[in-house]
Amino acid sequence: MEGADGVVRGKVLLLGFLMVALVARPGVAAEPPEPAYAARSLVLDIERIVDDEESAGWFVDDDAIVSMKRSLLESVCRTPPVARDLALAELKRASAREGSARSLYEAEGRKVTALVERARVAERRLLALRTANGWAREQCPIWVEADAAFRGRQTDRDRFALHLESGGNAQIRITEGTATIGAGGVGRLLLGHGFGGDLSLLVGLEFGGGAMLRPGADSTEFVVNYFPAIPVVLRLHDIAWHYDFELGPVALFQADNERLSYGFRVGGAVGLSGLKTRGVVPWAGAVLMFEHYFPNGRRAATEFLRGGVRVGVSWDG
Repeated sequence: MEGADGVVRGKVLLLGFLMVALVARPGVAAEPPEPAYAARSLVLDIERIVDDEESAGWFVDDDAIVSMKRSLLESVCRTPPVARDLALAELKRASAREGSARSLYEAEGRKVTALVERARVAERRLLALRTANGWAREQCPIWVEADAAFRGRQTDRDRFALHLESGGNAQIRITEGTATIGAGGVGRLLLGHGFGGDLSLLVGLEFGGGAMLRPGADSTEFVVNYFPAIPVVLRLHDIAWHYDFELGPVALFQADNERLSYGFRVGGAVGLSGLKTRGVVPWAGAVLMFEHYFPNGRRAATEFLRGGVRVGVSWDG
């Protein structure tokens, strides 16, 4: 039996070696990406940049375009000209589908309805890219090379990123039917990977803590809880907004009872991101978490509900 197992293991190792050799063999280069890939990355960047400018109060088109110039060129200059043209064509089609904002405004009784708003956004995106493409012909720095595999600057599309997050929260603890309140904070470091520009998967390490009143109506004593965790986060992106859905194993120990209780977490968050500056994207938002801890012999089953604010930065090099 052991000999047969050894033969099987040997075949598996040989197959693995052949697969690695096949992938890594010299002389076979990866197919260059289609221009449509870089074009889509550029469109995603334009959406983020225009959305950020609108949130700051877009009033006069000329002023808004000049305000976005650096961010626009940082993306456009890295996009091959053929991809720029494809991106422009995509935004032209999008604007044509939405119609004229001015005509819709008149038809809607001179009100800024949802139809007018969508048309106005589409026109602003088109104006931003058309203007930036014109600038790029003469103003792109000579040391910035266009990249056929451009993945965008304002998203984590198809690449890894480090996420550093921190925040404060209010807490409710329920143990054996008795509820207590408290507050605390948390810090965590996550590694994430983006998929297609609208979805990211993050996993990492977290450590938090909080001071809570001890159970009892007349209690004025505090107990300090500590919460190590391994969060797994599915992050959905909607231009500048993102929505987190989180699961993961958690643990609990206390300053006067270091024996671990193990449990699980479910929760979510909503955040609003700024534009990338020096490779870093900042964000801030709100979070709500529910955790259940199983009894461990020295601590009864316990549940926590935590809600608060969170800030973070992501860095992808």
